[in-house]
Amino acid sequence: MARRRSGLQPVHLITAIAFLAAAAGAWWLFGRQKNERPAGNPFSAAQYEDNYIGMRGNKYAVTGTITKQLSFGSDSSRLFSMDVKDSGGAEPVPVPVLVPARFSSLNIQVGQEFQMSVLVDKDGVLKAEDIRKS
Repeated sequence: MARRRSGLQPVHLITAIAFLAAAAGAWWLFGRQKNERPAGNPFSAAQYEDNYIGMRGNKYAVTGTITKQLSFGSDSSRLFSMDVKDSGGAEPVPVPVLVPARFSSLNIQVGQEFQMSVLVDKDGVLKAEDIRKS
């Protein structure tokens, strides 16, 4: 009669590793803060509309609604028009936002609202550095 093996089996080790990987994935996916704002100072649409020159080279956190795709670059970068409304402001201000090629997998459609961390370039175009759907 064959003797039954006892102790740690390879299947036990594989099961433990799979469980730890699933737990780590769930923690990473669900443990993050969903309502974190992107990095940067609050963006002032009124200040941008009056004179964006003083804003060049600075990093801002902006929230707005995509209104139109203006162009699509050969490197998969995209230029959008985004309506940004100041808190308490009456009319939204359209601003140009360049979404670099590294965000090409992100589905950005007209009418969607996004929170972005942007850098204002020398031409007044906001270059996205971090994007989150609101």
